[in-house]
Amino acid sequence: MPLELRLMRYVIAVAETGSFQGAARRLHMAQPPLSRQIRDLERELGVRLFERHPTRLTEAGHAFVESARQVLRDTEHAVQRARQAGRAETGTVGVGYGPTTAYEEMPKLLTAMSERHPGIRCEVREDRDVDLAAALGEGRLDAVLGRLPPIPPGCETEVLRREPYIVLVADGHRLAGRGAVRLCELRGETFRFVARRVAPRYYDGVLAALHSTGETFEVWENPVTGLRTYQDLRNGGFMLVPCTVSRHLPGGIVALEVLDDLPLIDVELTWRPEAASPALTALVGTAREVACAEGWTR
Repeated sequence: MPLELRLMRYVIAVAETGSFQGAARRLHMAQPPLSRQIRDLERELGVRLFERHPTRLTEAGHAFVESARQVLRDTEHAVQRARQAGRAETGTVGVGYGPTTAYEEMPKLLTAMSERHPGIRCEVREDRDVDLAAALGEGRLDAVLGRLPPIPPGCETEVLRREPYIVLVADGHRLAGRGAVRLCELRGETFRFVARRVAPRYYDGVLAALHSTGETFEVWENPVTGLRTYQDLRNGGFMLVPCTVSRHLPGGIVALEVLDDLPLIDVELTWRPEAASPALTALVGTAREVACAEGWTR
């Protein structure tokens, strides 16, 4: 019976997160279709892979997950060997990235480049969005990875990931124990954020999401460059950040799910087409492959 690799990834995600809801969040899809496809798979296999309430693997499920992981590893290995045998690229590509992609997206892209294109050297640089855009426009960088980075004239851009926002508060905040909030519950509080001059397009996108429910907030702009300065929340207020960032928080900071229907935040790769080279082509292609393999894009 032919079995899609996608379904194997679905089952593994449920097994690793311990719930269908958690797996749906990781895969950036709705829970009902995920549950339905796994039920269809169980029906086709003739065995139950999961016990429900609480969600846990059955004995058959354990066997399936172990085999599925091996199949995915073998598939990835076969793809890498085919690529390495078919081409031997060399060269250098300059890649800039914004602070919010330093946690997950950029490391995964660099790892994939080293595995799939070992002859290509990636020269990387983390900086403010405005400085990265200037370097890209002037030809000092070949590509930029970021959340809504400025796009210099003549450049191409592609969305690699869309994800929801979460709210950050200090652990002493009155809503810290809630787990999930609506923005109206934060009415009257200060929104703490990066200065607009540092990342204008990202700033505008986040503020637009924040105000999409009709709520307005006083905005305090941090004079310190960078988005990893959460200690300001000790002075009260809240932050709105991409879900991925919430997985890498320092102690004393709490992440709360947002119950409002906010627009998603995009991770984009931007590059200069006129600087096309085998190294840049490999980077763009690898970014697309990573986005697909990680379930960032559907």
